[in-house]
Amino acid sequence: MKTEDFRFLIDCKKEFEFDFRGIKYSITYGSDSKGDYIAFGRLFQPKRFYSWGELMNEAEVENSYFREVLEDL
Repeated sequence: MKTEDFRFLIDCKKEFEFDFRGIKYSITYGSDSKGDYIAFGRLFQPKRFYSWGELMNEAEVENSYFREVLEDL
């Protein structure tokens, strides 16, 4: 998946799941006292990210940053 396509999905708040090497990951959205967030991570174990930049700089898939494996999805 291209970064631009993924950014579009995030901007539209499209929830989705994907498999990476046999492990399911999910992306959902919500809000709390800190504001709106993107929940990303293994299915039922997401971590909250409060911006696109935070997601791309800190999200991990296996032992790699998500931004490095995005093209493989």
